[in-house]
Formats: sequence, structure tokens, C-alpha cells
Amino acid sequence: MRAQRGLSIIELMVALTLSSFLILAVTQLYLNNKRHALFQEGQVSNEENGRTALLLLDQQLARAGFRANPTLQTTLETAFAARPAANGCPAMSSGQAVALTDDKTGLCLRYQGETKGRDSDCLGNPIAEDANGNGTEVLTRISYVADPAGTLGRGTLQCSAQGRPAQVIVAGLADFVWFTLPTPSQPSQAVRYAALFSSRAVPTEGMANAMAANWKPLTGRELPAGASTQVLQIVQGSVTLRNLMP
Repeated sequence: MRAQRGLSIIELMVALTLSSFLILAVTQLYLNNKRHALFQEGQVSNEENGRTALLLLDQQLARAGFRANPTLQTTLETAFAARPAANGCPAMSSGQAVALTDDKTGLCLRYQGETKGRDSDCLGNPIAEDANGNGTEVLTRISYVADPAGTLGRGTLQCSAQGRPAQVIVAGLADFVWFTLPTPSQPSQAVRYAALFSSRAVPTEGMANAMAANWKPLTGRELPAGASTQVLQIVQGSVTLRNLMP
């Protein structure tokens, strides 16, 4: 019977080395695919939150200065009397329909509900019918509220109306900015805003993040600490306040 020759120690070491490289390559491929999947998941989440913000803000801001019965209330001054500060909103002069809160994190607007009482506010609560047929005045506040613990991606936009407690309407924010409001004499009456969305616990792991470099030039605000390593999405909008146009 012929003796069989086994593997030499050198051949065994070469085989082990090659198998180790193969295992490392497969592991790296798995990690890269997982990281890419998390990155894409974060982008999808940011885009969905961004679309929600655009839709809700456009709907609510467009209501500013709406008069339910313009044939009787021919001017904004007639429809909206001066009012003191209330519900986190500053005092408003006669005819004024929009104002930023003192800390600039919120925007207050007022409008009239539909005369038959079939309208609802930003929280879905019904707006009561006005006995005079002019529409009930509604004061709405939309504010950015950062996470108390400073966690990225946990900031929210909250809305309150008709003196009721604020509720979250948009989540997933790292920062939010209301730009300076136009004066009544300006020909263009529009509200501009910018939102920075961040996916929670989804680091970029070195992937390019152009959004991090764009936030300060756009808003003049520093990027929140740690945001450059997260998946970010910037959403900006401009809503023309047609009810305030001359």
C-alpha cells in the first residue's frame, strides 16, 4: 500500500492565509451592503418627512388672512382687529395676519373659518360657525421644538390652534428656520422656511454628505453638533400669502 503524502506546513499556512483573506473580503462586502442599505433607508425617511412638511406647511400658511365674507369685510383691518399677545403669539395690530414668535422658532397666523362651520384647524378640530356669518377667527402657532436631550433627528414641528395644546405635525428634524417675514408694504407677500431632516442612528460612515456644507450658507446658522456624520436632507419652501396681496 502506497503511503499518502500530507500537506506541508507551508501549504497549510498558505491555505489558511487565502481563506482568511476570503473571509475578510466577504465580511467587508456584507458590511458595505448593510451600510449602503441603512444610508438609503435614512434618505427615504428624510424624504418622506420632507414631503409631509411641505404639504402641511403649504396648506396652513396659505390660510393666513383668509376672510370668510369679503363682501362685508372688505379690508384686513375690518376682518382682523388688534389683539394682545396670547397662546405663545405676540400682539398683532389691526389687519396683521402673520408674525414670528419672540424667539423666532415659531410663526403665528390668523384666518377665519368657513361661515357654515364646516372647516377644521391644523389639528383637525372643527372651527365653530360664527353667529354673524363672518367666520370665526382662528389663531394658529406653528413652532419648531428641538429635542430636550439634544438628540439629532428628534426635533419636531408642533401646531396649536384655538387655544388648545400643541401637537406634533412633523418629526425627524435636526433644525428649522423661519426667514424674515415681509412687511405689509412689500409687493411680494411670502413666507420662506428651511428644514433640516436627520435620520436617527444612521451614520454616514464616511459617505459624502453635501447637505452638511449647505446648511450654514442657506440659513446663516451653524450645523448642529454631530449632524455632519448623519444622513441629512434639506427642504426649503416659499408660500405666497395670496390673502394678504393688495
